[in-house]
Amino acid sequence: MNLSSDLLLFFLLASLALIALDVTRYPIAPRPQDYAVWVAVFSALAHPVAIVVAERFVLTGDLTPFLAFDLIAAAAIAVAAAGRVPNGKIFFPLVFLVALTLGIGVQQLPTRGLGVTGPLMAALLLCAAFAGAAAECSRHARLHMMSQRVVIMLALLCGVGALLQLMMVLVAVGLPPNTPEVADARTLTTTAASLWLLLKLLIISSVLALRSAKHSAWLDRVARQLVDKANVSTNDLLVVSQAFYQLPAAMLVTADDGRILFASAQARRQLSYPDTTDRLLEDLFLAAQPIGQQQVRALFERPDRQAELVQIRMTSVECGGQSYHLMQLDKLPFDYDILRSLLVDTHNDAPHEASGLLDHHFAIAAMADGWFRLLDPIDRYAGAGMFWDKLRLLSDNDSEISHLENGIATANEAHGWLLLRRGGGLSVSLRKMKTPDYKLFYRVQMTLVDDLSRANVDAPYAASREARL
Repeated sequence: MNLSSDLLLFFLLASLALIALDVTRYPIAPRPQDYAVWVAVFSALAHPVAIVVAERFVLTGDLTPFLAFDLIAAAAIAVAAAGRVPNGKIFFPLVFLVALTLGIGVQQLPTRGLGVTGPLMAALLLCAAFAGAAAECSRHARLHMMSQRVVIMLALLCGVGALLQLMMVLVAVGLPPNTPEVADARTLTTTAASLWLLLKLLIISSVLALRSAKHSAWLDRVARQLVDKANVSTNDLLVVSQAFYQLPAAMLVTADDGRILFASAQARRQLSYPDTTDRLLEDLFLAAQPIGQQQVRALFERPDRQAELVQIRMTSVECGGQSYHLMQLDKLPFDYDILRSLLVDTHNDAPHEASGLLDHHFAIAAMADGWFRLLDPIDRYAGAGMFWDKLRLLSDNDSEISHLENGIATANEAHGWLLLRRGGGLSVSLRKMKTPDYKLFYRVQMTLVDDLSRANVDAPYAASREARL
């Protein structure tokens, strides 16, 4: 084939640009469908590259055997369109045999006087190969839903290539040697060779478009599979969630950090339908106290201020490398001893705090040790009597004490600030609550907020506590 250097350079640069654009859009992946595409593309470049190299280094010799790579390209196009190797394991050995026949034939047959030139044999084999590729593409076009147009275009281009090679064969056979029409035939052959080169550029573009279409189809198929798996998993999770939600027991599921993930219907009813979204477990309960391995007692306050005692049995669950806790909530009969243990005894070790319980007459029912730190130096009967009287022993702020007394009488909560006689301050909070039989009691929380007064009250505490015991 006689080809101009400009046309060869245009073909190679355009082919490299198409390859770079396709690789940028869809990176090369080790998938079986890509192998045939790249074999077809690089095989189509072999003959033009050989011509450019021969011209660059002024090499002599017949380059017709390099057209064997075009035979391999035609076979790879058929494989890419079919998505599999046709005719099983015998296909590629047959293609190799044809390419080897072309390479040997164009060298041996003309020298043996058989009347078959190298280009004529190459044209015959290329005509047959591209006719087969066109047939294979047209046969599989209807099987490719997303790449049907590209496969049909490949079938048309391969068919045009087969006709072009057939025309070159007819021109070579129909003209006897040493006739005036030979010069015209050479011009026609050069034009056909140029058209063949442009046709190969279109074939390379279509083959790369087929790769892109198959890559998109593969991504779409993978996405559908992922969606289907996600739907199956979601449906299973939905069934499990619904079953867990309808359990007759009050159950909670929490993360390892105490964040509530799920609550059964019975648990929501028992806890008066709280909003558990991103809430911590301690947000639901006023107080909690471990009573054994994986068991906790807790105090829950209903919206109507009614106190409810709950026993929580916990079971640890490992899933996906994360820890979860399954908690069963059981109601406990209301008991003042348990209430005292939750609200008072758990705060005995707080160094600068005091908490306690008052009955419905504001008489002291129970107080944590912090209360005795405050009153032991001035009142040895700090654990009994009216709460307001004890505050007046601690502070001269009678108006603030009266404000606290009036505030808790008219509202559910009251807060106050007292200046202690010995210096420092005392923050006092009262909270109104009810037992299940609607008897009132009050929860008291106090905080000492002055470092000097803390030192003053901590010093005599040890001796006074021994005397009280």
